[in-house]
Amino acid sequence: MGVEMSELVKRILTASVLAFVTLWLTFNSLNGFAVLLLIAGIVVGYEFAKLSKMSLISLGLTLTFILAMPFVISMIMPANPHQNLIIALVLSVVAILVLSVIFWLKNLYLVVNYPNKKPSNSTLNQVVSLFLLLVPILSLPFIQHFDIDLLMLLFIIVWGADSFAYFSGKAFGKNKLAPNLSGGKTIEGVAGGLVGVLLMTGVWMVVTENLNGSFLVLAFITGIFSVIGDLYESIYKREAGVKDSGNILPGHGGLFDRLDGLLAATPVFMLGTYLLGMSLA
Repeated sequence: MGVEMSELVKRILTASVLAFVTLWLTFNSLNGFAVLLLIAGIVVGYEFAKLSKMSLISLGLTLTFILAMPFVISMIMPANPHQNLIIALVLSVVAILVLSVIFWLKNLYLVVNYPNKKPSNSTLNQVVSLFLLLVPILSLPFIQHFDIDLLMLLFIIVWGADSFAYFSGKAFGKNKLAPNLSGGKTIEGVAGGLVGVLLMTGVWMVVTENLNGSFLVLAFITGIFSVIGDLYESIYKREAGVKDSGNILPGHGGLFDRLDGLLAATPVFMLGTYLLGMSLA
């Protein structure tokens, strides 16, 4: 009991520090938030490479390509502010988001059918997977710049789903959600997490005066995908025979362990908000 309480304290303290830093940068520094995400992307990429046995050359080339994208865009846009270029950029972003959502639907198939179905360890699959894992979260500064309320909703959904699921599972959990992947995740815990997400989204809607019921639907779907992200990472940990993706975060393991839900939730949330904005236009 003492060891379990100690782990819970470490988990809460680590999460509190991460949340404080993230929120402070979110509200006070666009550049600082972008740098935080770049560092997180590099660490997650390294941990993914370790788990999937991705070569350092493939990892380096993929990360270089991903991290160069914002700089290339920033150099092109001011020099060519033509409307057609802006439209092409928006369509490119939407295309990547659609591919990312398809990627996570494929991952849901793997999660449901594990261990009979597993991610391919081919270099091509590793590179594409890492690209689709990281690119959506590296675009979060754009949401921060244009609508910080939406960025906060994304954080509320992901953090709420994880926190409510953890405590609901501890209190009521009996039926394992995915016994082949996660010994601790229960159906009751996930249900409690999703209920918590809906409640917190309702509060966000009132506070921000975005009283559109579609946000509840978006929050529910996004919350489900955050769970998929957690279970998808568990496949790699099971295959690698490790408990955590790393040990950088006390009580949480690696950064991949901490951000797996955000990685899966972000493309669904961004595409959903884009479609919702289109429907309201």
